[in-house]
Amino acid sequence: MGLWEKLGLIYSPKGTLDWSVSHATVPTALHLKDDLYRVYFSTRNKINHNQVGSIELDISNPDITLREAQEPCLRTGPTGHFDCDGVYGTSVVTTKEGLLMYYAGWNAGQRGLFYSNIGLAKSLDGGLTFQRVSSAPILGRDEIDPWMCAAPFVLREKPNDWLMWYISGLKIETSGSEIESRYHIKTARSKDGYAWIKTGQTAIELEDNETNIARVSAVKVSQGYKFWYPYVSNAVKAYRIGHGFSEDGETVTRNDSSVGITTSKSGWDSEAITYPHVFLHKEYYYMLYNGNEYGRDGFGLARCPRSCIEDHSC
Repeated sequence: MGLWEKLGLIYSPKGTLDWSVSHATVPTALHLKDDLYRVYFSTRNKINHNQVGSIELDISNPDITLREAQEPCLRTGPTGHFDCDGVYGTSVVTTKEGLLMYYAGWNAGQRGLFYSNIGLAKSLDGGLTFQRVSSAPILGRDEIDPWMCAAPFVLREKPNDWLMWYISGLKIETSGSEIESRYHIKTARSKDGYAWIKTGQTAIELEDNETNIARVSAVKVSQGYKFWYPYVSNAVKAYRIGHGFSEDGETVTRNDSSVGITTSKSGWDSEAITYPHVFLHKEYYYMLYNGNEYGRDGFGLARCPRSCIEDHSC
């Protein structure tokens, strides 16, 4: 089993910006040039509404933040829209026409419920700001996803072949005042990255003792796809990271026990480890991830040798 080397907590919100009081959730990397990366993340204001911020760092010296955005690059939507209470930027794809950010937008319901759909925004300034492609979702709730449609991760296979993995809400169970959700991962396909068709195919199924599987991170390897994803079991009731493999991207074989990374004995990721984003840079695969309380303290970084991932030895 290969082992991810933890490099520590690399970014925490300072709480000095009114739109970024706490949390840096679902970190998502964009390669700019050389060793320079921009990391997008969802952050919370004082009433827990989310907007997307970013930092820039040198991946060879990630402890130092080179630039921190002073304004959100993607703001909440207008009142009453599907994304008026929060946005989570969960996947960024580079195209010749600009950058596309796929995001989950949510609005609050009653009894602690919330409603989530998938939106799309585009940047023409290199990812410093994003504007919505549509004020409506590009994918939403329906017979395939009756409760929730959220947290997309997108790979462009060819110019006219795009593949998305997203959270599919199955049901909500209530016991008194307690509400417990159930969701797993389904797929959708597109020819242009804008118009999507759901396949109805479940890519990553919940095990009998699990309640949730959240935002997927996938990389293409020679024989198929490697996946990392956070899941919650009834035994632990907090996120852990699992991983799996798929030849076609549609059906994932899970192998969570050999993921090679888990919670620390103490500190910011001692209770939970979640929302991984894995990307290749030179001779390492890097993993951005969150820890306790859904990224309350920020996000950390780990790395694993390229050969380990691509030779299927971890």
